Amino acid sequence: MDRVEALGVIRSKRQEKKMTFQALGQAVGRNPVYVAAALNGQQRLGPEEAGKLAKALGLTPEVAEAVSAFPVRTDFPITTDPFKYRLMEIVGVYGDSLRDMANEMFGDGIMSAIDFTMDMEKVTGAQGEARVKITMNGKWLPYKEF
Repeated sequence: MDRVEALGVIRSKRQEKKMTFQALGQAVGRNPVYVAAALNGQQRLGPEEAGKLAKALGLTPEVAEAVSAFPVRTDFPITTDPFKYRLMEIVGVYGDSLRDMANEMFGDGIMSAIDFTMDMEKVTGAQGEARVKITMNGKWLPYKEF
């Protein structure tokens, strides 16, 4: 079984067991967003974490080791998925403004996507509606002058 097939089996097992990413994150000892990315092949879990994943989902070690492979991150940014498209739309609409504000606050640089965490939570809006709150937290990397 190749890595793509194994990741598909892992995602199916998670759904079959009705295990939330929150619960799986607790079982593995990682942030739920990070675990979700690992299950989609965009991040990796260490061997010990893969073992915890196997235990939580009842996976064979061979299937679970698929999340320990180094990712090849090529599946973006082109998408027709509405959720991902809206995230890209947010960056398109607000990206320049966020960059300008970040440069004003921190100087010339970029936010790391390597030394980075992300959290997502469900919050209630002013009219009682369900809302999505996404928090991105990346190390600021100033450009080197030479």
